[in-house]
Amino acid sequence: MKYLLIFFLLISFSISAQNFSVIKEKTDLYSGLLTAEKLAHKIELDFSSEEDKVKAIFCWMTKNIRYDLDEFYNPTRKEISFRYRTNEERDQKLQEIKNKTVAETLSTRKGVCEGYAQTFSKICDLLQIENEVITGYVRTSSNTIGKPQQQPNHAWNTVKINNKWIFIDTTWGAGYENNGKWLRNFNPYYFNISTKKYFKTHFPEKSIWRLRVGRMEKEEFYNQPIYSHLFLKSDVELTAPKSGILSKNKNGKIDIILKNIKPSQQIHVGFLGLPYAQKPEVTSKNGVTSVTITPPTNALQLFLLIDKEVAIEFLIQ
Repeated sequence: MKYLLIFFLLISFSISAQNFSVIKEKTDLYSGLLTAEKLAHKIELDFSSEEDKVKAIFCWMTKNIRYDLDEFYNPTRKEISFRYRTNEERDQKLQEIKNKTVAETLSTRKGVCEGYAQTFSKICDLLQIENEVITGYVRTSSNTIGKPQQQPNHAWNTVKINNKWIFIDTTWGAGYENNGKWLRNFNPYYFNISTKKYFKTHFPEKSIWRLRVGRMEKEEFYNQPIYSHLFLKSDVELTAPKSGILSKNKNGKIDIILKNIKPSQQIHVGFLGLPYAQKPEVTSKNGVTSVTITPPTNALQLFLLIDKEVAIEFLIQ
């Protein structure tokens, strides 16, 4: 009975982690220009478990905070510097800066990743839930493959629930940019990001937050293909190549090997500059699918599409 109970609890947690409907129903009722304190108080009244409280923060923020594309492309904020005499004074001034970021994010209902992450962290603090803001690197375009950046370009969160650290990206969970516009799109994949796929999208600056997941160097992170969240949410796996830079074989063709493709799924390949995707040669055996195509002359970028959605992006050598 003990083992059966443990198994039941594990299954229950897994199902609960994916079910946001009840929580969204409650947080959708929160209105007005809420402060972090008022929002934390509402969540404290409505939810009992730490998991549900953290999910409530995620749901409310992804619905109510828009990504500030103007600030991202034309930053108005300057680097902040200040003097301090003691570590206590330094921490106090840093907290004041963070509090200002949180207040602006909540009052304007928009922000960049720092605003999302600091606001999420502030509400967790008020709810006495252990958490940290993680700064690090993310990649969203094949143009960055093989080109490690020197400065961190993103911020997200880690929260300790049931004695386990989970990773949450509220910015990416809220939506995405499309043709210069921000499109709101609730994406639960970025709540409790799979640790098996974590390094495919996120690379923490501090080694402590890398070692909690696995081992990878920044150069290796940047040499990977670009994976879409639709691909990461699926069971499909890229077996080969692991590099984001494709090489042609002796016949001038490119080979991509996938696992767990369903017979009903359609595979196409697109190339930057061409208006239409092409149907590659596809063969499957024992759950392994080979995709082969001859790229056009001078093609530099390749897009693998599954069911007409971009799944993986590569560069062509």
